[in-house]
Amino acid sequence: MYFLIDYENVTNAGMRGTEYLLPSDHVIVFYSSSAPNMEAQYLTGVRNSRCTFEVCKLIKVHKNALDFYIATRAGAIFGGGYIGNMAIISKDEGFQAVRDFWASCAAPPRRILLSESIERSIISANESNERTKLLHARHKNVDIGAFFSAYAEEQKLGKRLKEAFAGTKFAYRIGEMADILKTEKTTRDIYLGTLRRFGRRDGLEIYKKLKVCAEL
Repeated sequence: MYFLIDYENVTNAGMRGTEYLLPSDHVIVFYSSSAPNMEAQYLTGVRNSRCTFEVCKLIKVHKNALDFYIATRAGAIFGGGYIGNMAIISKDEGFQAVRDFWASCAAPPRRILLSESIERSIISANESNERTKLLHARHKNVDIGAFFSAYAEEQKLGKRLKEAFAGTKFAYRIGEMADILKTEKTTRDIYLGTLRRFGRRDGLEIYKKLKVCAEL
């Protein structure tokens, strides 16, 4: 996927999502002397992703000059035979015309996504891959009240586990016990999960206390 970043327009906010970049991605940052710096965390994300990375600095200041740079580069990429998704990262509404041209006037049509960040453009592309699933899960709307109820129960369980295993050799492993109670749905699964984690002898002792803590 291509990401054409109108950096003068979006600055660091537009780079959110670099941790989701793939080696197959192409990131091109268009910038000028008025916005020459970027937070290290995003450049580190680019480096770690091993994507293809380019920069294009504005040569001479003119009105909408970087917009023309980006539109021209989009044409060059598609003209070179690329048929995948492309995202223009900008808050400039003028890029709607570029998107509409490639969607309606080009043959075959090409897809350009307009977004304010790398992260949001990946979500909009809705490709069938793991990063898309992760981002959809991250941005899923959750009922605040339901979240709080579950959170409060987790806190109560954690307190009971600490009290039950205080002073024992298992005190430092209550996180694992909480994971078992969270992931295993039946008493049988909890029992077997405890034995797998802690062995038969210790597991039996721990399971008895887990039943009390979880009020099974």
